[in-house]
Amino acid sequence: MRTVRSFLSCSSHFGSMNPDVSRQTYDRQLSFFNSQEGVKRFRLHVEMHCRCIGCIRKVEKAMASIGRFNGIEMSVGDVDSGIVKVVGKVNPTEVCDWLKRETKKNVKVVCPDPPVENVKQKMILVLGSSSTSGNTAPSAPPLQDEMSWDLEPPGAQSYHESLQLIEEKIRELEKTRDALKIRNLENEMISVKHELKQSRKVIDGSKEMLLNSALNQLKAYKNLQALSQSPWY
Repeated sequence: MRTVRSFLSCSSHFGSMNPDVSRQTYDRQLSFFNSQEGVKRFRLHVEMHCRCIGCIRKVEKAMASIGRFNGIEMSVGDVDSGIVKVVGKVNPTEVCDWLKRETKKNVKVVCPDPPVENVKQKMILVLGSSSTSGNTAPSAPPLQDEMSWDLEPPGAQSYHESLQLIEEKIRELEKTRDALKIRNLENEMISVKHELKQSRKVIDGSKEMLLNSALNQLKAYKNLQALSQSPWY
């Protein structure tokens, strides 16, 4: 009922406008809104339960590729919040299903803004609400205000820069890890060589003890043999 009342008041206002108002200006504004018929503005929310580097890159790639979807005129994605803002003559459900397949994550359509359906409502948007002044001309559509939400969200650029710094730090840590692995392997090799050297010393000592024991036993055997051959035995 509120929409109907607004339209009626706008219609009476248009009828009472100054006849000197340029009809061409009104026709140009009406043509603009006719060209926007069927255009939808909506947001998709990707649930980012996992924020590993792999998942973030997958979602970033999907958000960057969504502009190639047939019918999409503009799209802005923010991986940090998981929100993708879309403008175009597309079915939000189809775009949602496509994003699900690309990201392998749960995606929902949020904040849909259905397109204006008829010329009467377009006139309401052009003319605005009713006014007591009879000389007010229809104003141009506030394009900057309407489309300001499509700009890149604050902090997105700094977020991407932070992501690059994090990736650089990860690469540096991987290099350090590899260097530490090599150093640990070298230390282990030195330790193994030392243990092998000690083992050889122990084995050599054991051989010497066994040889001395065998010689002592042989000497004792010869002494016993000599005693057994003695005439005094």
